[in-house]
Amino acid sequence: MTSGKARRSRPARDGRHLDQTLRTAAAAAREAGQVLMQGWGRAARPRVRFKSEDINLVTEFDGRSEAVIVGRLAAAFPDDAIVAEEGGRRRGRSGRVWYVDPLDGTTNFAHGLPLFAVSIGLCVDDRPVVGVVEAPALRWRYLARLGGEAKGNRRVLRVSPARRVGEALLVTGFPYVRNPATSNLPEFAAMTAVSQGVRRLGAAALDLCFVAAGWLDGYWERQLKPWDLAAGAAIVEAAGGRVSDPDGGPFRPETGAILASNGQIHDELLGILRGAGAATRA
Repeated sequence: MTSGKARRSRPARDGRHLDQTLRTAAAAAREAGQVLMQGWGRAARPRVRFKSEDINLVTEFDGRSEAVIVGRLAAAFPDDAIVAEEGGRRRGRSGRVWYVDPLDGTTNFAHGLPLFAVSIGLCVDDRPVVGVVEAPALRWRYLARLGGEAKGNRRVLRVSPARRVGEALLVTGFPYVRNPATSNLPEFAAMTAVSQGVRRLGAAALDLCFVAAGWLDGYWERQLKPWDLAAGAAIVEAAGGRVSDPDGGPFRPETGAILASNGQIHDELLGILRGAGAATRA
């Protein structure tokens, strides 16, 4: 009886632990969002520097936001690994990995557009189990943990009821290289031809949250980083959606590639992506 009771209570303990973990991540994201708001919407745009290309921007606020998040996570979870965009990394021994994007949508931020966010995702064995996306200029917050509900601004999120791509509004993005060996343009054209439209918003974490909210029906992108995707993937799954590799395999954040949808149109989207890839190779 004792062992059975222990087995039955373990999921509850795990759920409570993830709730606490989610609260800590949400607090870190909220504080980081306040840092970002110190630099957004000013008359003078924030100073930028460039990473690999002149379309891949970074500002001082990326680093300041990341320092807040990494400091909070390291203090609360000293055994967890942390992988953050601007170089804040820690080795861990717990098997849990935090992926941190301190400012997703830096180009939007630098130009004064409000479509940017803090993204914090926790993965165990490559599976996203906690996700927090904070969009401070919009005053929107998205939260989810494995086994729980996805929430946005205190309401439960559910993916859309679209049953076919012909009634879907989609979203995607493009690589931060001007002449990539593999371009998203053939896939973009193929999706545009069969859907109600394809948007490009410039912030992967928000793209995923908008799929979870049911505002958008599907999202795909390649050549990203795990910190762009981990939190949003957790939120989509908790909202009843489906995430995978764009080629149909399991989603793994480290690949930097994703297809997310409401689930009902997922296989159809995979078919369109395969067709676009075949046409490109021909």
